[in-house]
Amino acid sequence: MTAAEPEEVPTVTADPTEQRTLVLSAFPAEADAVLSRTKLDPSPVVVADRRHFYLGSISGRKVVVAMTGIGLVNTTDTTETAFARFTRNSGIAIAAVVFSGVAGGAGRTSIADVAIPARWTLDDGTTFHPVDSRMLAAAERLSVALTHVNLQRRPQVFVGGDGCSWDTNNGVAFPCIPNGGDVFGCQPRNVPDRSILHTGNFFQAAGPWLKNALASNLRVRLTSNPAFDATDMETAAAQAVADAHGVPFLGIRGISDGPGDPLHLPGFPFQFFFYKKMAARNAARVTAAFLRSWGV
Repeated sequence: MTAAEPEEVPTVTADPTEQRTLVLSAFPAEADAVLSRTKLDPSPVVVADRRHFYLGSISGRKVVVAMTGIGLVNTTDTTETAFARFTRNSGIAIAAVVFSGVAGGAGRTSIADVAIPARWTLDDGTTFHPVDSRMLAAAERLSVALTHVNLQRRPQVFVGGDGCSWDTNNGVAFPCIPNGGDVFGCQPRNVPDRSILHTGNFFQAAGPWLKNALASNLRVRLTSNPAFDATDMETAAAQAVADAHGVPFLGIRGISDGPGDPLHLPGFPFQFFFYKKMAARNAARVTAAFLRSWGV
C-alpha cells in the first residue's frame, strides 16, 4: 500500500505595493494647510514631469501630497502625472484621491463652512458625477470643530449636495508666478525642497495663457451660483482622472467667499483674499479628520 502524496499548497504572495491616498490642493495657501497636518517621510520628495510630490502621513494614514496649480488643465495634468508615477512598479500606488481646498459658497454654505458635495459637474450642471459612496458615508459621520473669527455664528460641515468646477482659461494652463506668494506662487512655503529658483510651469504656460486666456480671466464672477454648495476651478477635473483610473474620490472645500460675511466685502475676489487661509485651514482640518476615520 502506497502512502498518498501530500497535496501541493499554492503559494500566496502578499502584494508589496504600498497603498496611499493622493491629497491634492491647488495653490500654496491650500497646500500649506494640508502640509501643516502632514508628517513627512524621511525622504519625502518625488519629482515627476517637473511636478513635486511629498510623501508622508496624515492622521496616521499614508499619503502623497501635491499642489496642482490653479485651474482645470493644471489639475488634470498633475493628477495624471501622479497616477503615471505611482504604480505597482514604483512600490507605491494611488488607492484614493482627496481634494482639499477652498471654494465659493452658495446654496446651503457660507464663509468658513466646509462643503463635501455628493456629486460634481464640469459643465455647469448639465451632467454630474458622484463621488465615492463609501467615502461620502464616512464623511457624513464626521464631527469637526471648525475655525471661525468674528463670524457671529458657528461654521458647519455640509455633506451632500452639488459642486461645480469651471475656469476661464480656455483650455490652457494657468501659469504660476515664481515667488508669487500664497495664491499665485509655484511652491508651497513649507516644503523641504522650497527654492527661490523654482519656476513651476511659468515659462511653459505664460505665453499661451496671455494669448488665449488673459481677456477671459478679466471677466470675474462676483457671486457663486446658488445651485451649488461649492464652486471652484479644480475638483471635478481631479475627479474625472480618478474615475478614469477606477479610484475612489472625494472633494473637501472650505468656503472662502459667498454669504455670511460680517465685513460685507463685495464678493469674489475681495472675500477670497481675506478669508482664504481660514477656509483652507478648515478644509485641511476636515481632510485630516476624514483620513483618520476612513483612510487607505
